[in-house]
Amino acid sequence: MTQSEGEDPSLLIDLFCRKSRAKASKGKREISISAQETRGRLIADRLGLTVRHVWREVGSASRFRTGKKARTDQDAALRALERGEVGALWVFRLDRWDRRGAGAILRIIEPADGRPRRILFDNGDPDNPGVGLDSSNPRDRKELIRRAEDAREETEVLSERVRNTKTHQRANGEWVNHSAPYGLKVVLVEVEDEDGDLLVERKLALDDAPAAQGADAPSKANIAFKVAYELPVQKESGRAIAQAMNRAHIPSPSGGEWAHATVRDMVRNPAYAGWQTTGRQDGRSRRVLFRDEAGRRVSVMHGPALLTDEQQTEAIAAMRGTDGRGVSSAGPHDTRAKYLLTGLLMCGGCGGPMSFSGTGYRCWKPAAGKTCPAPASVVRHLADAFVHHRWEARLAGAEPDDPLVYAVAERWAARVQPVATEESRAALEALTAAEKALSRVWADRKAGLYEGPSEAFFAPALREVTEDVVAAKKRVEATTARRGVDVSFLLDPAMCEGAWEAADGQLRRTLLRLAIDSVTVTKARSRGVMFDGWKQTRFKWADGEED
Repeated sequence: MTQSEGEDPSLLIDLFCRKSRAKASKGKREISISAQETRGRLIADRLGLTVRHVWREVGSASRFRTGKKARTDQDAALRALERGEVGALWVFRLDRWDRRGAGAILRIIEPADGRPRRILFDNGDPDNPGVGLDSSNPRDRKELIRRAEDAREETEVLSERVRNTKTHQRANGEWVNHSAPYGLKVVLVEVEDEDGDLLVERKLALDDAPAAQGADAPSKANIAFKVAYELPVQKESGRAIAQAMNRAHIPSPSGGEWAHATVRDMVRNPAYAGWQTTGRQDGRSRRVLFRDEAGRRVSVMHGPALLTDEQQTEAIAAMRGTDGRGVSSAGPHDTRAKYLLTGLLMCGGCGGPMSFSGTGYRCWKPAAGKTCPAPASVVRHLADAFVHHRWEARLAGAEPDDPLVYAVAERWAARVQPVATEESRAALEALTAAEKALSRVWADRKAGLYEGPSEAFFAPALREVTEDVVAAKKRVEATTARRGVDVSFLLDPAMCEGAWEAADGQLRRTLLRLAIDSVTVTKARSRGVMFDGWKQTRFKWADGEED
C-alpha cells in the first residue's frame, strides 16, 4: 500500500471501486467492482500512471453515512491522496464517491500545501472508457462541486423525509417502533381520514399472551403491571423485583433472566401510561416522552393503558426512594437502602463503596473475600452526624448565586417536578447541539472549506444553524420559566434543621444527595483511634468541588 523508496508519488494512482449491495429482486444492474477496476487500470495506463492500490467497498451510502459503520476504504483513499502518498485517485462515478457534499473534495481541488493532486471520475461510456471529470481541469471544478452537493442533498432530503414521516406518525399517535414494550402488543387499527378513506394505523394494546409456560401462567400485561407498579409501591427494589421474577421462572422481555435495569426502565417508560415515546437519548436506555409541536403528550393506546399517570408517578417515586412513606410493622419488607450514607460513602483504600455492617460502614471487599490495601471503616452514628453537619454548614454558607445552589435546585426540581425537569433538560440538550452545529460552520469557514466555488454555501448554512440556536434559546427560556422551584428552606439554618427533623430516613437520604455526590473515607492511622471526619473524609459536592 505504500510506494517504495524513491518512487515519485505524482506517478502513482489509487483506484476506488464501489458497488451498492442491491437486492436482485429489485432488478438493479450495476457494473461490478472487478469491471470498475479494469476500467480504472486502463485509464491509468493511458495516463502513464502506476496503480498503487485498489480500494474496494460494498454497501449503501445511507448505511455508511448514518450508521455505526464508517466508510473506512473511502476515507483511507481520500487521506492517502491528501497526504500526497499518490498523485491521483480514480473513482468510477461521482455519486458512488461521497454523499457528504463539496467539502469532501475541496481539499483535493485546492490543497493547502499547493502540491497538485487529481481526482478523476470515469465518463461512464460502456464502450469507450475515459475521464469524464478531472479536478485538475478548471472547467470541471464547478461541475464537480455542483454534483457533489447534489449527491449530498439527495441523501439529506431522503433522511429528512424519513424523519418527517416518523415525526408525523408519532404526533398522530402511531407506534413506529418495530416492537412493543413488554406487556403491550402492536395492533392494526382502521381509521378514517378527513376524506373518508380508510387508513391502517399501528397502535398499542394490552398483551394477553401468557408470560410463561403453563395453563395458569399470568398474562404479560399482568406481569408488566406487577413490575411497573404493584411491586415498586410495596417498597420492593428493582433488584428484588428482578429476583422475584426469576424465582417465578418468568422470562424477561429479552427471553432471559430479569435484571434490575430492566425493571427500572419499565417503571419509567411513558408507554405504560399510554403515552407516545421517542428515541433513546445520549446513550441512556430509557425512552423519552414524546411531545407534539404544541408541547402536548400524545396517546398511543387502542384501549385502556396499563397504568394511570398517578400510578406511574407513584411507582417512580417509590423506586427512587423519595415517596416519604414509612413501612408499617405488618407490611412487606422494604428492600431499599435504609441507612443514611449507604451508597454515598466510598473507601479511600480501593475506591469502592462502603456498606453497613454491624455498627458502622465498612469497605465491602474484606467481607466478600477480596483484598483492599487500606479498608476504611467508621461507626455509623459518627459518620452520619459528621456528614449531616458538613451538608448543613455548606448549604447555610452558600450564596444564592452559588453553583452548588443551582445544582441543588436542579436535583430538587427533578424530584418534585419530573415532567418539567425533563422538558428543561431536553431544551438544554437541543441548545447545546445547535451551538455545536454553529461552531462547526464557523470552524469550516476558518479552515477554508467555504472558499472559492463553495462560498455560496456558507450564508445558507450559517442562517440555518443561527435560526436553530435562536429557537433553542427561546425554548430553554420557556421551560426554565415554567419550572421555578424554591430551595430557600435548605439555605436557612433554622428551616433546614426543621425540614431535616420532619423527614423520614428515605427523604433524608434524598436531601443529602441534593448537594453531595460522594464522601471518601480513609482508614484510621491505627486501631481504636476515634474517627476524625476533618482528616479522614473528602467530599465531592454536586457543583464539582472537592474538599
